[in-house]
Amino acid sequence: MVFHVFGVILWIGSLLVVTSLMTLVPDEVGAGRERLVVAARRVFHVSSNIGVIVAVLFGVFALLVEPMVLNFGWMHVKIALVLVMLFIHVKLYRRVIALENDPASATRREFSIIHGAISLILLLILIMVFLRPF
Repeated sequence: MVFHVFGVILWIGSLLVVTSLMTLVPDEVGAGRERLVVAARRVFHVSSNIGVIVAVLFGVFALLVEPMVLNFGWMHVKIALVLVMLFIHVKLYRRVIALENDPASATRREFSIIHGAISLILLLILIMVFLRPF
């Protein structure tokens, strides 16, 4: 469970760093703009992608060790939220890669919304795990 939580922290923390970096892109010009996009891509490769692999792998192991938790509704909601987070991860990654070719297309609003969505999904996952409402 420790490795699962570590992976989640690395994954989600990295996604939040990437979206924060990307909100700065529209304010920069030239090399500064390009450096921010490259930095965001590196954070994806070094932290986000490794974090998601560790989180999912050890999450699956935790389910294999204690499969009875799949009988609870809160776990179904948590898994659905993780799938949504995986979708956001892939879309954000593709967006960052696309910005390497056209950094001027970045908008602060776009990445602020993604940042907020990641934060909200994380909060909902934490509510499911700690409160186990159903």
